[in-house]
Amino acid sequence: MTHDAHTSSADYSSIVTADEKNHLDPTWVKDQLERAEWMTASTGGSNCLEVAFLDRGIVSFRDSLNPDKDPLILAWGEWADFLVGAKAGRFDRTTAPTA
Repeated sequence: MTHDAHTSSADYSSIVTADEKNHLDPTWVKDQLERAEWMTASTGGSNCLEVAFLDRGIVSFRDSLNPDKDPLILAWGEWADFLVGAKAGRFDRTTAPTA
């Protein structure tokens, strides 16, 4: 199912699935990102992840040091899966970083 900026208001109220997010109207996405309220989860360092919750269940995140780069856009279900994995330690580094 393709969604664009000219769909009915009923379509705007639906939550976007992972498959649908790849077919959103780029103009609608750009407008959403321009109006986004970015939140930072700071640990006191200079590298932070910024997250914005957009309409239709879309979650976007970006690197605070590179806010002009295209952010990653996830459907709500993808975001929920990411959070479950992060809380479970799935992304914890088990070895020291290499140079």
